[in-house]
Amino acid sequence: MTTQIKTPSLEEFLTVTAGSKEVGLIIAKDASESEGFARSLDGMGFKRSEKVSDLSKLQKSYLVMDEGTAKDAYDFAVQYPSGQVEIFDKEQMQSQSFSPDYGSLNLVLLVVKDDLNKLQTKGFDLLSAVGPAFQS
Repeated sequence: MTTQIKTPSLEEFLTVTAGSKEVGLIIAKDASESEGFARSLDGMGFKRSEKVSDLSKLQKSYLVMDEGTAKDAYDFAVQYPSGQVEIFDKEQMQSQSFSPDYGSLNLVLLVVKDDLNKLQTKGFDLLSAVGPAFQS
């Protein structure tokens, strides 16, 4: 008897992250796949956040991680399960705090695998800070 493992779809993955007390992570193979994931997320009603502090303002949102957002995204992912998140807004030069309403939120970080590896070597152990992860 042959055992087959079904890889979940992006849609199935997002049903798991909805209402989760942890931030979800989507790992793209390359920039092209990352753009495809972003289009899919947009098509499913997710809004792209330009900075980490925007994640707290939308119910269904995602952030494309890069070196510029890495530290803030990591800090956000670490604090999110605690029920109290504090982010320093560099534009307003002040800290912003919020308490997530988990039941209504679906927050996802999107990162290219090579960028994830670079971030991990810089000390941002993102895989241990997030909840469910999706990779095609």
